[in-house]
Amino acid sequence: MLDSVISVRVAMSDAKIERKIAVIFATDVVGYSKHMEADENETIHSLRACEEILQKLFAKYDGRLFNTGGDSFLAEFSSAVSAVECAVEFQKAIQTRNSSGDTNTKLEFRIGINSGDVVKEKDNLLGDGVNIAARLEALAQTNGITVSKVIYDFVSGKTQFEFNDLGLQKIKKNEFHAFDLLLNSSQKRKVKKNIPNPKALAVGLVVLFIALSASLYFLGINNVAIDQAVSTNSEGTPLSSSPVILVYPFKNLSASASGENLTTAITESMIASLSRYEGISVLSSSASSEAKSNDLSDTTIKDRYNAQFVVRGSIQTVSDKSRINLQLSDLSLKKVVWTDNISFSADEIFEVQDKIGDDILTHLQITAVAGSEVKSWAAKYGNAERLTLHLNARKEWAKFSVEGYENHTAIVSQLEQEMGENSPSLYNIKGWNLFLKKAAGLSKNPEQDNAELIRLSDMDVKENNDVTAYVLKALVEFRVGSKDCELSKAYGQKAIDLGATVDTFVVNGTIWVECGDLAAGTKHFENALRLQPNDSDWFLTRRLVPMYYRQGSIEKIINLVEPNLNAIDLASELLVFYSFAKLEAGEVDQAKAYFEKAKSKGVTAKSLRNLLREDESTKEFIARLKPLGSLD
Repeated sequence: MLDSVISVRVAMSDAKIERKIAVIFATDVVGYSKHMEADENETIHSLRACEEILQKLFAKYDGRLFNTGGDSFLAEFSSAVSAVECAVEFQKAIQTRNSSGDTNTKLEFRIGINSGDVVKEKDNLLGDGVNIAARLEALAQTNGITVSKVIYDFVSGKTQFEFNDLGLQKIKKNEFHAFDLLLNSSQKRKVKKNIPNPKALAVGLVVLFIALSASLYFLGINNVAIDQAVSTNSEGTPLSSSPVILVYPFKNLSASASGENLTTAITESMIASLSRYEGISVLSSSASSEAKSNDLSDTTIKDRYNAQFVVRGSIQTVSDKSRINLQLSDLSLKKVVWTDNISFSADEIFEVQDKIGDDILTHLQITAVAGSEVKSWAAKYGNAERLTLHLNARKEWAKFSVEGYENHTAIVSQLEQEMGENSPSLYNIKGWNLFLKKAAGLSKNPEQDNAELIRLSDMDVKENNDVTAYVLKALVEFRVGSKDCELSKAYGQKAIDLGATVDTFVVNGTIWVECGDLAAGTKHFENALRLQPNDSDWFLTRRLVPMYYRQGSIEKIINLVEPNLNAIDLASELLVFYSFAKLEAGEVDQAKAYFEKAKSKGVTAKSLRNLLREDESTKEFIARLKPLGSLD
């Protein structure tokens, strides 16, 4: 049966790479996640107002917005002076807006500006010129503007702005000379320039490392903010659908007191590095400081912050050499699950920070986020950075939206640049990208996209012949191929035979449900949830609860949702199903309370329709909710 797969090949011509020199303006919101947690609606309204200010200024100064990641914006200018004047006017406009008594949510921004070589990819710009602008934005202070030396050289003689020389900075492969544009004297930072060793390096790094969590703007994605606050109370910190990790402040084992600055910097850099991956919630530095000042044990950290992991470490510096010792503890298992140590000199500190972050991320992705599938993905992509891109792409895909598609596409483009457009390792992610394009309603030529989907899935099976290839092939066959249930199930079973993964069970569950076997499909989704270390964004729970509802499994709804009722990101729709289950169980007061909580979190008839997937089922469910109130 599997030999009957039809292979469709689409010829592709090599396109000339278009390069140019551009002035790049990068900005994002400081502490956006914290604002969203406090008041999502007000934050979105404020962001829209700020974006309107920014767009008007772009028009005024001849700037072009070429990429946005929600709370981040990338624009190009033909003039360095215009870009700087736009940045200054924007920061002043935001300060004016925030000082107004009518502004409830006061958003603050950082801005980085660079000029350099970029690659033009349709309407988007990529390359080091963009990357360094993002690094400069990361280095900028809240409400501040940081520029590269080339921008400084362009504008210093043409404007009256005052600048503060931050000296040479090196982050990963990017080395650049940076300057702060001083909007007021309080923004002048004491950052040493030619830092000879860790003792001298420490003071400047404290400021620099704190800023290293900037979004990867050229990818068009938003990362978890390092200042994400997790509130605590007598009942404990709310849960989250993402694993929570606390970086305990590193110990200074050096004889010199100046080593304390270096340990602070490394602690902050670790928080920033781990925040690169959206599937992990990293507690803020204030939580880390609180844990240290109160000398909290691992058990207390687990109970107070709902943390599942703790990173602990120490640094010892002798002359110009330092040594870091690290350990990662799993608080549920009550044991150390990973250790490492590394020696480094002053000029290697950024590379050390990146290596340690990559090592910890890889371990967490396997044990706490996506499960054993990560091992095969890691082999396919070759390094931790590309693996993280892949996992962030999965997060974007799960949004099932136009924004998610755009972000997912940007990641695929980045992987193509690094691995080659025709790399067999990318057949799978490119196939899923086409699926999302169709789901988001963006396919202008469905027949061509369907043919390309079939081609990619066939090539994936031929070249890779692994579990992920057969998972994709099963869904392609079911959605755009023969649409034959038995053939699709055969591909799905082949995937199960090769490895019982989360994706395997999700795709098989989808096929079984839509082929009319709801009970068997539900079992597949239950298996997926058992394999998934953390149900990120409640993806599987949101699929299972409506299945339980259709089968009248009220107790299963309660058992699935109830342990997560205090989660800060629990979907409002799940609260509605829980309130319904409580109503059916005769606990009317509790049912009404959770129904009102769901309404306060924004549940709508449309969002319920997205879960139930049928108009009649949705109407029936809403009618059964009438004793609790109306969704109008």
